[in-house]
Amino acid sequence: MGLLKSSQGDGLFLQERFLTDVLVARRRPWASRCPFGSWAVESRDVSFVGKFRGVHFSALEKFVFSFPVVCRLKMGEEIDQAQFDLRDIVSRIVEMLTSGRSVCLSNESSCAVLASALENSIDLDEGEERTSKHSVLLHRDVASARDFLAETSPVAKRLMSKCWPGSVRLVFRQELDERLLSQLSPSAQRSFQAGNGLCLCVPSSPLLHGVLQQVPFPLLRVELDKKNRNRQSGLTIVDSDSQSIESEAEIHIDGDRWELVKPSGLRSVDVARMTTTHYLFICTGNTCRSPMAEAIFRQLLAERFDCDESRLGEHGFEIGSAGLAAGVGAPASPESVEVCRVHGVDLTHHASQPLTEELLLAADKVFTMTEGHRESILSRYPELESLIELLSRNGQDVSDPIGWGMAAYQQCHHEISESLQALVEELTNKS
Repeated sequence: MGLLKSSQGDGLFLQERFLTDVLVARRRPWASRCPFGSWAVESRDVSFVGKFRGVHFSALEKFVFSFPVVCRLKMGEEIDQAQFDLRDIVSRIVEMLTSGRSVCLSNESSCAVLASALENSIDLDEGEERTSKHSVLLHRDVASARDFLAETSPVAKRLMSKCWPGSVRLVFRQELDERLLSQLSPSAQRSFQAGNGLCLCVPSSPLLHGVLQQVPFPLLRVELDKKNRNRQSGLTIVDSDSQSIESEAEIHIDGDRWELVKPSGLRSVDVARMTTTHYLFICTGNTCRSPMAEAIFRQLLAERFDCDESRLGEHGFEIGSAGLAAGVGAPASPESVEVCRVHGVDLTHHASQPLTEELLLAADKVFTMTEGHRESILSRYPELESLIELLSRNGQDVSDPIGWGMAAYQQCHHEISESLQALVEELTNKS
């Protein structure tokens, strides 16, 4: 089996690991993956020399690993996540799930069994099926979850993109892809055929997210009474930080209608806001170019949807404007008001506002009048690069008309209108 040495001189041994055991270790960052494979080492600092699992190590090839925390776990025992490296726990869960077994996730408020949604590894008797409160199909990303829907309404698309990853379950009773549902395990099919609808979630917890990234299938999570957990699972993860069923909000979706069934801190006004797409127009002072862009955009969309501007939210649009150097409450410039009036747009009620972090982070799309505006924002928020672009469809700046007379304002209005007409075509053709 090879020679084992200890840097401390104590006696060490290799013991063959049965399938019911697992080595959980917190390694140093520089340490390569432990080469002991299916063997467990009970020690702290270990040097191994010799032939092991068909690989020969000469006396000069010494591998040293540090194990500040090493413990042996038996099937049916509990792992407290706080005591071990998350990567090791994720690997152990993945090993269990890919071998067709289930894992229990437990905390103070809830207990759930986790298994492959394609294999029938959760065996519920009739009593458990009646008392199990929630069954959720967990996915690694939004695209994977959407595959289970034959049709996805605009409202459903927006909620999926804004709720996930996160602690929100979306329940669908219609527009399901029956072909994909038929490939789920019998226990999963029963869970979603009991009139409860198909409950989907893309979780944000590091534990669940890490597992989903490493398994080639969606996961079925079933809430159970804690007394049944050991019968259902050979491994229990005690995880106070994981996303629990009790902490999740639940929204039921039927076409373009939605209902917040379980808030868990989420308000109806928050959901309503998520069902719209927020467009924000940016200039310098928020008294000329960006107010014109906001007002013209509203006008064009209302014409396209044949509705009043006040009802654009029902079509998924929320529109605003702000300035990088704007004050609070300043009216639109007289020239902007006049040039918009000629084209049937009312700017008399505009009040300027500065661009704040809250406004910026709430926006789904930000359009700047110049490249300088865009670069100024990205210098502070480089992670928002994909959300911020020039308004002009040809990549040109919209020139500042201040101080150049009405002709400059008319030209500015023309440039903005031309760009917005192209933008409305893009957006409405997509939806």
